[in-house]
Amino acid sequence: MRKFIIPLLLCILLAASSFASPVEKNETDLVDRFNDLTNRWALISYDIGTYDGLKKYCLDQSYRTHVIGILNDIHHYDSLLYERIKIKSLSGTNHEIKKVLHQIEAFEVKYKATSFAKTLHEECADQRSLERNYDELKNDIVDNSYDSQAHLLEAHLHSYVKHITRLMDHINEHIHHLHIG
Repeated sequence: MRKFIIPLLLCILLAASSFASPVEKNETDLVDRFNDLTNRWALISYDIGTYDGLKKYCLDQSYRTHVIGILNDIHHYDSLLYERIKIKSLSGTNHEIKKVLHQIEAFEVKYKATSFAKTLHEECADQRSLERNYDELKNDIVDNSYDSQAHLLEAHLHSYVKHITRLMDHINEHIHHLHIG
């Protein structure tokens, strides 16, 4: 009988360890994937936070699809992170856990991909209007000039994109400190 119990226990231990490894790997992959998306967003945000980047977003369907796709991926992974962190929060109260949960909730509400697309759609309408009226505005003075209006549009867009980037950076920093996985 003992001949069968020892090999059986070894099989159970090996099976259990093989189940544990993919979970840990998946959790690490989740954090790594969010980190990668944060870095990809940083590159996009640098470009899209400018007037020229806005023009590119407005005119280039493939670029627009790429940007929205990355935002959708970010929201997918931050939702998965949210669930993992929520489970981790059940084991005790931690200020950092509460903070990152709040940040993810804010990100999901204020900066979801549909809100982003709507905001940039409005910015594109303003950009098209500005370009259509270029001849009238180029010689205007101060606040009414083409350059001033383009600068205001860029400043508003830059501020919006900066908020997204800042929230993502904070979330990314917290998940690394929390050692999700």
